[in-house]
Amino acid sequence: MSAFCLGLAGRASAPAEPDSACCMELPAAATDAVGSPAAAAAALISFPGGHGELELALEEELALLAAGERPSDPGEHSQADTGPPVEGAGLQPPPAQDLELLSVIRQKEKDLVLAARLGKALLERNQDMSRQYEQMHKEMTDKLEHLEQEKHELRRRFENREGEWEGRVSELESDVKQLQGELERQQVHLREADREKTRAVQELSEQNQRLLDQLSRVSHKLKIYDLKYSELKQLPCDAMHSKIRSDFCCM
Repeated sequence: MSAFCLGLAGRASAPAEPDSACCMELPAAATDAVGSPAAAAAALISFPGGHGELELALEEELALLAAGERPSDPGEHSQADTGPPVEGAGLQPPPAQDLELLSVIRQKEKDLVLAARLGKALLERNQDMSRQYEQMHKEMTDKLEHLEQEKHELRRRFENREGEWEGRVSELESDVKQLQGELERQQVHLREADREKTRAVQELSEQNQRLLDQLSRVSHKLKIYDLKYSELKQLPCDAMHSKIRSDFCCM
């Protein structure tokens, strides 16, 4: 295959997106090229490709054909030499330039068919990749929507739980304050009770001491009375009465 075909194969390996309408029109242009060289040249010029390698190569080939400067191909000359025999001795063989142009047109037809096949393959591959991309995009979109819904649901639940926790914390803080106030009041009552207890114990101790003193004095008096009574029992009756009267007077 010529350098044009090699350049076309290199172009086919690039991830370019071919036009479906142009690829469908290539075989028709190749069919018209068989009938006339002008139609083949028009088909070559109208082949899409922008400023790519294929259009540049075709324009160079057409420029060489128009200027008559295209070098001869040994294969083409051999093909021209082995062409069909000319019937009749009076007919002249076709010019070598026409044979060369016919060979070039046929080669261009083959290149166009190859380009159409490559374009169709690239188009199918591009369509498959587009479908895969759309499927992946749809799956990723669905996953993102699902994640957004889960995120929204989690945020809503978190906000609800946060509100419940804040309310519960506020209630607990209020309970703690109440318990602290109650504890302080109980501590005050306990301190007052301790002071009352201490004062009562002290008063009871003093009262007991006074009672003990009184008991001691009464006991002492009882002992004195016992001694006097013993002495009175030993005296005669008249002396006892006088003694009793004197004792009462002393008291």
